[in-house]
Amino acid sequence: MAAPLAAGRRLRHVPTMRPLILLLSLLLPVALSGCYLSRSADRPDELVRTWRGATVAVPFSTVDPALADVGGRMADVEGRLRAAAPESRLPLVLFLHGCNGLHPGYRVDLAFLRAQGYAVVAPDSFSREYKPRSCDRHSKSGGFHPGVIGFRLAETEYALDRLREFPWVDPARIVLMGQSEGGITAANYEGDGLAGRVILGWTCQIPWPPLWGLRGDLDTPVLAVVSRDDPWFRPWYVAGDCGIDMDGFVDARSVVLDGSTHHVMRLPAAREAVADFLARVAPTSPPSRRPSPPS
Repeated sequence: MAAPLAAGRRLRHVPTMRPLILLLSLLLPVALSGCYLSRSADRPDELVRTWRGATVAVPFSTVDPALADVGGRMADVEGRLRAAAPESRLPLVLFLHGCNGLHPGYRVDLAFLRAQGYAVVAPDSFSREYKPRSCDRHSKSGGFHPGVIGFRLAETEYALDRLREFPWVDPARIVLMGQSEGGITAANYEGDGLAGRVILGWTCQIPWPPLWGLRGDLDTPVLAVVSRDDPWFRPWYVAGDCGIDMDGFVDARSVVLDGSTHHVMRLPAAREAVADFLARVAPTSPPSRRPSPPS
């Protein structure tokens, strides 16, 4: 679940909904409102499963040539990660997969982030014993399990707490990044202590008040990247991009790319935007002070 509100922290207030969106949301079944957080969302045993099933890639050799890099499943390498004592700390990306799970296609994302010098941990939501289906990739449709974002937010908070226990993780250089359903989660995460958030393959538009718009700390940098003609967002009520919800955020940018690619990190322009953002908010060599947003 989201972390308690820190003193003096400014949170995004979701704007008044457009009349058509509000009308549509009122037509949704009343039962839907009770599904945002199902009773199993934050069960400790289920959260442990998503953590132990996480894919890990840590380039220790970039900060300490005497140490070997570590990769694999968290269940297999956690002992090595806890024992590691490199010469300096590493920046880290907590990566949240989409509604089809942590499939082999995400090797592109994880390999790219690792090559940039970032440790990467990607929890596996499908490691849960109870994991309802939430989308269909063939019809490009979702929303089958309305409570899924409650699941993903709980997994995110749990993983962040565990990651901060590793002595080699720099707590000032942790970035939350998510693709598709993971992007929805990143857009709705309201915890603090992040260097930045990256929202991939999501528009921030949905006719359901609990998840509509962009939430979170107004001072935490945000990058959103989506394709203009993404087939997942053809219906008018999910079309658009996160840019219209960024008012009030100190450092936020929406990048809309030509084409229809949903998995945007396969696109060079998306990788370039992500690399530039990470280098600014969580550089592999920590700056003496927090960088200013671009003019």
